[in-house]
Formats: sequence, C-alpha cells, structure tokens
Amino acid sequence: MTVAAVTFAASAPASSFAASDSNGGPTIQNPGGIEETHSPGGVPSGAVGPERGSGASEAINAILYAYTHPGAAVKGVNDFSCKPAKGTRPLVLVPATLSSVYMNWAYYAPKLKAKGLCLYSFNYNPLVLSKANNTQIEGAGFTGDIKSSAAFMAGFVNKVLASTGAKKVDLLGHSQGGGPLPRAYIKYFGGNKKVHSLVGMNPSNKGSTLYGLSTFLKWLEDRHLINGVYTGDDPAVIDTNKLFEDINFQGEWQQAQGSPFLTDLNDEGMTVKGIKYTVIATRNDEVVVPWTNTFLDGASANTTNIVVQNVCPDEKSGHIGAAYDPVYFQLAFNALYPNQASKVECGSGMPF
Repeated sequence: MTVAAVTFAASAPASSFAASDSNGGPTIQNPGGIEETHSPGGVPSGAVGPERGSGASEAINAILYAYTHPGAAVKGVNDFSCKPAKGTRPLVLVPATLSSVYMNWAYYAPKLKAKGLCLYSFNYNPLVLSKANNTQIEGAGFTGDIKSSAAFMAGFVNKVLASTGAKKVDLLGHSQGGGPLPRAYIKYFGGNKKVHSLVGMNPSNKGSTLYGLSTFLKWLEDRHLINGVYTGDDPAVIDTNKLFEDINFQGEWQQAQGSPFLTDLNDEGMTVKGIKYTVIATRNDEVVVPWTNTFLDGASANTTNIVVQNVCPDEKSGHIGAAYDPVYFQLAFNALYPNQASKVECGSGMPF
C-alpha cells in the first residue's frame, strides 16, 4: 500500500480488459485486469526517465515525473536480450500500490544494473475514473484485484525466463509488491517453482488496520450499510463493492487487515518451501499499521524479518521512503546476494 499523486492518461484499447476464465477467476492467459495504455505487455513504452538519487526531494521529483510522463522507462530495465552473468539470476522489481516502474525503481535500478544484474519490471492494473471509458490514472498502478495482477505477473515472469534461459528469478518488491502480489503469484500461479528468493520492503503481508479505519468499515458492513471490504457484493445500502470495481480499486481494500483476500493468501502458511524470504521493515511505517504486520510468520533459515532500526538506530524512513533509501538498498542487495554482502553504511533516511 502506497499513496501518491494522480494524472490522467488517454484511453486504452478495449483489448486491455482481458476476460477471466469460465469460473470468473483470473488466469495467466486472461488475468482480468487492466493493461496500462503506455505499458503494453506491462513494459513501459515511454522514453527513459532521468536517474534518481536518494532522499526526499529525489523521491518527490520521481513521483511528479512518473505522473506527468506515462509509461516512463528506467535505464537498464526490461532489456530482454540480457543474459544473467554466472552466479546471478534475473531480478524482477515489483512496484507498490499506486506506483509504477519509474516511480518505484528510478533510484534502485541503475545501482542494481551496475552490479551486473538483468533487471525487469512491469506496470499493470491502474486506477481508472470509470471502466466504461477506461480513462486511466496512469502511473497509479496495482490498485486493481491483486489476483489479477498476480496472474499477469506470472505471464511476465514466464517471458523473462524464456528470454534469459534462467530457471528461476529473484523478486524485489515494495509494499504490495513485496508481499501480497508476489506471494499470490507464488501460491496461485506457479511461482513456487520459478522463484529463488523474495525480498519485500515494508510489505503489507498481514494488511493494515488503516489507523482503525478497517474496524470502522467492518462495523458498517456488519450493519449492511456498505460492502466490498469484508463482505464482497453482499446487499448493502451503499454498493461500495461496485464503486471499487468501477474505479479498479479492489487491491487497496484487499490489503486491509483481516480481508478475505489476505485470509486466504495467508492460510496454510505464509511461505513456501524452497524459496528464500526476506522482509525489511521500519518501526516508522505509517501505512502498514501496526508495522509488525509486515512480518512473515515462521522465521527460519529461509525466512528472515529485518527491522532497519535494529541495523541503523537513527534510521527515520517510513513506508514510502524505502525506495529512495540507501540503507534499504544495501539490506536488499545483501539479502539477494549474501555472498557479496557488505557492511551497511547507516544514514538517517527520510521521514515518510
């Protein structure tokens, strides 16, 4: 879950709305979500945007650039002629809710590319004003149904594996992109056999109470005043479920603590044998509340929960700041390649 700004993009072709299978669920062939106008097949088709440094001003400038340049690409990402160097794997960077490839990875990607990695990322399932005319708020991605995004991700990863010849990928994600989305891909769409490691920065693994808003929403739903968060399309005075569907916003509420989506996703265990999991969390998380909801259960040799303040006590970064924080970057790379791990150089981070 991540909050950012908005801008409007032109309508996409009708083919952007893929059909679900006969049972109404997303499939790899037909994810059922919305393809961004300027990211056909998930790949940003715009010009390469400027590289970004760390810090608050760089993060804000990246957000503004992403929303005023739909489909902005990131240098070194999505080169499908890239072949992984010996001892490395393709790395798929998974954006957060209300985010995009450029917004999320303009700082990390050049640094990761400099380390010799083959990098890939995708845009999908943005917020829309109305599905009837598909006027997209392009760049505000991954707001739609998370299972649909996971099905799309499965097809994207298949293309990465086919082009690189690799057997498995690594995943590095932020917020939804570090937790519910890739874990849904792993659980429902075959990722359990195609993922080597998943590193999640401030992932919404157990959802958020939204500072008590989730409790209030459940109170309203129990009285049939609204629906859509915990009760699906059950009859209600206000059909908020339809509203969420009309603007492609289901993914946000699917990350509410105790949602049916998260309950099913976390049922029978939050991790899969054979995949290495790392969570990097901050005590200052202002989106995933309580911040410990980022953690994966069953910490073991293959599952590690890291708190940045345990590494760098003065670290101030909150939920959004992880994507522009050198400490998070160092921890993420160390988790991906422990044989190349270096001592983390601490900083203060940024207060959001």
